[in-house]
Amino acid sequence: MNESLFLKNLWYFVMHGSKLEKGKLQGREIVGEKIVFGRDPDGKPFALRDNCPHRGVPLSQGWYDGKEIQCCYHGWRFDTAGTCLGIPALFDEKFNASKIKVFQYPVREINGTIWVYIPHNKLQIADADERLPDLLVPKDKDFLHVETVTMPADIDHSVIGLIDPAHVTFVHQSWYWRSAKKLKLKEKKFEPDGMGFKMVRHAPSSNSKGYSVLKGGTSTEINFQLPGVRTEHIKVGDREIVSITCLTPINENETELNHIFYTSISVIKYLWWPLRFLGKQFIHQDLGVFRKLNEGLQSKPTLMLLGEPDAQARWYFELKRAWSMSVQNKTPFVNPVEGKTLHWIT
Repeated sequence: MNESLFLKNLWYFVMHGSKLEKGKLQGREIVGEKIVFGRDPDGKPFALRDNCPHRGVPLSQGWYDGKEIQCCYHGWRFDTAGTCLGIPALFDEKFNASKIKVFQYPVREINGTIWVYIPHNKLQIADADERLPDLLVPKDKDFLHVETVTMPADIDHSVIGLIDPAHVTFVHQSWYWRSAKKLKLKEKKFEPDGMGFKMVRHAPSSNSKGYSVLKGGTSTEINFQLPGVRTEHIKVGDREIVSITCLTPINENETELNHIFYTSISVIKYLWWPLRFLGKQFIHQDLGVFRKLNEGLQSKPTLMLLGEPDAQARWYFELKRAWSMSVQNKTPFVNPVEGKTLHWIT
């Protein structure tokens, strides 16, 4: 496993909360680690290493009654915090089974979405909550789920594709978005922000038809944060739209993309299904080109990052190196990105 590919001591998007049902287990692979998710008797999500400590069988393949997990191999029982409750075959009743623990990952449900913390050192997770993502909406509001797809690419290629401004005109040609025949010079100001950078709030591009239906002083701010979260925050007067794309590395070859959406504009809620269809179409256009990218990368070609259109990709790698060094050396993270105005044609 290529450890340098994955960032640790960060929160990763797992799934929309509606996908995690009470009384059921879900096994997932995130940054190469096998994790089982479920909901405890109070409905709160939990996350455990997906291996029985006895012989390593995935706990997700066992039974769960909403309170206890039982391994399908020898029937060992565990609570939702990972503590062993009983070993059916053990004759020695003096043995304290509760000494056996399955590693419990920090997990949180934020605005109806599930996030898990992947630590660098599993003995040092006390400060995990300090890095919880800010999803920009009130705590009592939930995101709607748009789409989930698996990209046939590692996290680096997936992030570069997510924040790349030059592909939009060619990959996302649509009557409702923009045309390759209407290219314009773009000038956008960027600033460092947290563990990433943001495109400073601005009026949307005039050749993007998707924004034209929004009236009343529309403005947008686009933000990227490690490990792979892109947020677009649109304001229309005192109302807002928050559109978030989350990239979660599965392993060295695959990355899951999840798109979630929130709005306080009531009329959009009534148009949700056609809007969701358009969003899914947009995402599948990216998936299509990534399948072609995967085919091209099989020959291991030499790649390049060129000029201002690729500046955000270079910033990503600088941020990644800076975060990795701060984790390894146990030093404060210093954002290496400097404010700059970028230009590109799209």
